[in-house]
Amino acid sequence: MTNTPPEPKSFPMPLWLQGIVEALAAAFIGAAIIVVPLAIMWITGAFASMPLGDAGAIGAYMWFSSFGVPLDLVSVDTQDPVGTWWFIPLGLLLVWVLLARRVGARLAKASQLRTLWQPTLGAIAAFTFFVWGTNTLVSLDAVVLNATLAVTIPAVVFVLGYAWGALGYFRIPLREYIGGRVDRLSDAARNFWHYLWALIRAATIAVAGAWAIASIVLSVQIGMHWAEVTDVYQRLDAGIFGGFVITVLQILVLPNVAAWTLSYLTGAGFRIGTLEVSPAGTLPGEQPALPIFSAIPTQQALQEHWWLLLLLLLAGILAGWWFFGAGENHLEDFIVAKIPNPPTAITVGVLLTGVCIGVSAGVLCLGIMAISGGSWAIGTLTAIGAPPLLAAGLFAAHIGIGSALGYAMAPLRHGAFRWAKPAKD
Repeated sequence: MTNTPPEPKSFPMPLWLQGIVEALAAAFIGAAIIVVPLAIMWITGAFASMPLGDAGAIGAYMWFSSFGVPLDLVSVDTQDPVGTWWFIPLGLLLVWVLLARRVGARLAKASQLRTLWQPTLGAIAAFTFFVWGTNTLVSLDAVVLNATLAVTIPAVVFVLGYAWGALGYFRIPLREYIGGRVDRLSDAARNFWHYLWALIRAATIAVAGAWAIASIVLSVQIGMHWAEVTDVYQRLDAGIFGGFVITVLQILVLPNVAAWTLSYLTGAGFRIGTLEVSPAGTLPGEQPALPIFSAIPTQQALQEHWWLLLLLLLAGILAGWWFFGAGENHLEDFIVAKIPNPPTAITVGVLLTGVCIGVSAGVLCLGIMAISGGSWAIGTLTAIGAPPLLAAGLFAAHIGIGSALGYAMAPLRHGAFRWAKPAKD
């Protein structure tokens, strides 16, 4: 018999309280990403004689705008509207989504699928309360904020990231459940859903491939104009910390610039205020003093750079090639069954496959172009980014043509067009 005292019992934290703690942690981390650099800049005198409260309000409004909340700017003297700031640094938005995804994954790991609603309600309520409290506590005479949008938009972004993490953790049981439900459908309905899912994946592959091509072109362009980029850094003379902040800011907007490069490769081009850029040429105008913008091409001509318009076909070829391997083209099966002439049926099937993949990829591109641009509401910088409808339409055409080519060439990997060797006597 020993005199060892019993270990104290531990009481697990309730799931709803875990949701509150995790959501608030993500909110504070996100706020610190913006507030801490601004606080250092205020301490070093970057804001001159601006009160600390106004500097904090600027940080809060920057945090709101990074989610996509529009900021109505007004004149301090006359209270006349100046314009609407609406611009989402896609790199920063990705950080917010990943923070919310981490919350969803951690809470899903701590609970079961049937009890996931408890931490979910706690997390969403806590994050929404944090956003509402931030909007209530800060104010700036030059900025007018719609309270409903200021609370709703960040909450929606948090919910999307949270759902990504939580459902991703339970992906296996969800996949089995959805698969069981689909298997109970009729053959026609099951084929439709399999075809639609394969089509979405092919469109995603096309967009990812096009994004990679645009990123490579952007990297090459920056490398070719690195001297101009460093010259702007030297002219800004922002110091060590200021240069660091400018570099981080450019990294956060790099996905936006990659999206504009993608629009450039479609032929639609993009604009930064009065500066318009396209493969046919560049209309000069004022541009922000960001070093990365010094890499914008200014002397290109369509006669010399027409081949740039063919690069996106590679992403379409990749998508069509993959779609053939997926083996879920039930639309082509339907066409072959309805048209008795095989060459005609296959030709129609290939063309419709290209159209379907192109349209699906164009819809995804439309969403990317819509959130990659906006307005800076400063002088002539009232329009930033690519024309969404034109860029998405041209992108759909590029991907559609490339997908048809890739789908038609895909049988080559299976030896469908090899000549048969004559049999030996």
